[in-house]
Amino acid sequence: MSYESPSALAGATTIGGPNSNKKSDCLALEYCSFRIPVEELNAIFRHGQKDVERTATQVSKASALLAQKLANATTPIEKAAIRKNFDYLLKQVREARKAFDNSCDAQLEQIEKIINRCDRINEEFEVTEETRPRHAEKMERQQHGRYIIWHLLRCGYVKSAKILVRELNFEGLIDVDIFEKVHEVEKALIDRNTQPCLQWIDYHRSKLRKLGSRLEVAVRQQDVIEMVEQGMIPDAVQYVKKFLTPIAKANFPEELKKTMGAIACTLEESRQRNPELHAPDRWDTLAENYMKEVYKVYDWDLDTAFSTTVQLGIAIHKTPSCKPDTTVPLNKVKCIVCRPDIWPLAEHLPCARIENSRILCSMSGELCDDDENIPYLFPSGHVFGKQSVDKLRRGENQVWDPVHKTMITDAEVLRLYFL
Repeated sequence: MSYESPSALAGATTIGGPNSNKKSDCLALEYCSFRIPVEELNAIFRHGQKDVERTATQVSKASALLAQKLANATTPIEKAAIRKNFDYLLKQVREARKAFDNSCDAQLEQIEKIINRCDRINEEFEVTEETRPRHAEKMERQQHGRYIIWHLLRCGYVKSAKILVRELNFEGLIDVDIFEKVHEVEKALIDRNTQPCLQWIDYHRSKLRKLGSRLEVAVRQQDVIEMVEQGMIPDAVQYVKKFLTPIAKANFPEELKKTMGAIACTLEESRQRNPELHAPDRWDTLAENYMKEVYKVYDWDLDTAFSTTVQLGIAIHKTPSCKPDTTVPLNKVKCIVCRPDIWPLAEHLPCARIENSRILCSMSGELCDDDENIPYLFPSGHVFGKQSVDKLRRGENQVWDPVHKTMITDAEVLRLYFL
């Protein structure tokens, strides 16, 4: 049965609906366009602050050495005697100035990126059917193009996303490089290489600590297990002392005990006690955990803007009577939800709230009513208007069913009534 429903999902956002602030709703879908540069700005600020504090400490030490040299002097001191200390102080001041300038430049670059994106997206909202009808469709295509690119990047299709970015002239609007690095780390973990992941952890250490992440413990733990499986027990012990104990002793003592147990006992015994540490798919699991931490660091939702709009678009047409229709070719299925290739996406979505539903003829698409185009239900479950039923008659008491490709009688054709 085909329905035309103008109403939105119950309990869901009515993007573009009559009670919706369209600009605000659409901006909510642009979250990824701004969340990444904002997080990168925060990371740059944190690292810049650490660099400035480190160099400032060196300046303080250098100035203290110079002051100590001059403190007890009762007679003029030759320049040559303090030249070394003065040059060292000057060097540290220059290093501090360089660290400050680098931090400011990097932060300004991210701020400029955010401002440019705001201006670019604001231009799109100024283009409407009323103001510039010729460009309205192009602007809408650009919005959906961004949603598709973000979705491709999240799914790991970086090359395809790059091609689309280039074709749509989206350089500066999409953070392809961030996703490229993320998926490189993911692939490295699957290939049993932890170094790229450890570098990523070091860069985001402050944020991961706030989130209470155990990713570094899991990565270090797998390094130890690899050494154990290769019989490198002394190296494993040194590795635990140097890297794992400082981060796991206070917050993750059980993981530390489990790792030390794997070192202390035989390999076969360790495999029996802690099968998850030696599981064949442990590296795939570690890669999945890494991706979960990435989502937390950048505060991404599990659903992208593209998947959200697609689900809303499908759910708005879904009714309780919808089911996959395999009796007709795909291009002839009237209801988009009933298409066999769409149904897996629609199966677990809520049904639309239909306040003023209208029944459409499955053959002509015309609106059915109680006067000129009375609706009739065929055994196939499809509804046809009276005008179409008259065309399908093949004689007295005989009607052709275009769905099942069979002749049926008038008794099998049931009239529908509007309540």
